[in-house]
Amino acid sequence: MKRMIFVIVAAALALLAAGPVSAQIYPIKPIHLVVPYPPGGATDVLGRIVADKLGARLGQQIVMENKPGAGGNIAANLVAKAQPDGYTLLMANHPGLTTAPELTKSPGFDPVKDFAPIGLLATQTMLLNLHPSLPPNDVRSFVAYVKERPGQLSYATPGIGTPHHLAMELFKQMAGIDIVHVPYKGGAPAMQDVVSGQVPVMFASWVIAGPHLETGKPKAIGASGAQRTTPAPNVPTIAEQGSPGFDVTSWFGVVGPANIPAAIAEKLNESMNAVLAMAEVKQQLVKIGFDSAPAMTPAEFGALLKNDTEKWSKVVQDAKITAE
Repeated sequence: MKRMIFVIVAAALALLAAGPVSAQIYPIKPIHLVVPYPPGGATDVLGRIVADKLGARLGQQIVMENKPGAGGNIAANLVAKAQPDGYTLLMANHPGLTTAPELTKSPGFDPVKDFAPIGLLATQTMLLNLHPSLPPNDVRSFVAYVKERPGQLSYATPGIGTPHHLAMELFKQMAGIDIVHVPYKGGAPAMQDVVSGQVPVMFASWVIAGPHLETGKPKAIGASGAQRTTPAPNVPTIAEQGSPGFDVTSWFGVVGPANIPAAIAEKLNESMNAVLAMAEVKQQLVKIGFDSAPAMTPAEFGALLKNDTEKWSKVVQDAKITAE
């Protein structure tokens, strides 16, 4: 009897010790980073830049897996249901993961409860672009111009529920303006019609708008974030121009399945933050239109994830945006 009790106690102690020990030796095999979009897009390129340096730092290969489909929900479901051992992670983005419950009838996951936050990688601010045929050159003038023409102007987006769409819907709510949504199937065709003047207004990232701004078609009158964006530092924020509190900043980060051991999440977080602090990585991110993100702990990133899920759920509901 005593021997049996001893064996049970020894087994229990071994289990208790397994967590910290496994975290200390983690990783012992390749880590799979699941990307919810096709290769070549902004999320994929960012992931590969970080994965290359992170793998070298951790001493294990980071295997990129592109799992596009259902607006990112296929990849999110795959990771949410994976073993919480730190070997299957998701390139998460906002909006996308955060707005899935509102824009998808049955996403299959909860963006807050079903994922463990690991860390923030980068942010991206959009620019409010106008065709030069429109007289306004700043946000205040633009708001006044639209108010004098309710429902007469239109704005382009890459599709329903995209950051570009949500940004304008929030701006409409805050500014009290009426402007008509024209969704396209992608950012490039949408921007092309803005350049040609077919649709005169569009929120767009630097990656899409930058090459055209040098020609003056379109003209950028405001940045969507709380801070000016690094690729276009001379464009004042919309908040600076009479819309205090307006902040539409897309972010990109890494999450894993819920219940990943805290020690593993912290090890990944510390390694990611070290990679993001490299001058070489910072230069690469700015070159492709990203802003450097503040270093966040898993808890801080989790708070951001929760806050944006709640904030944008309300924006989507108030704007009566429904899934395609």
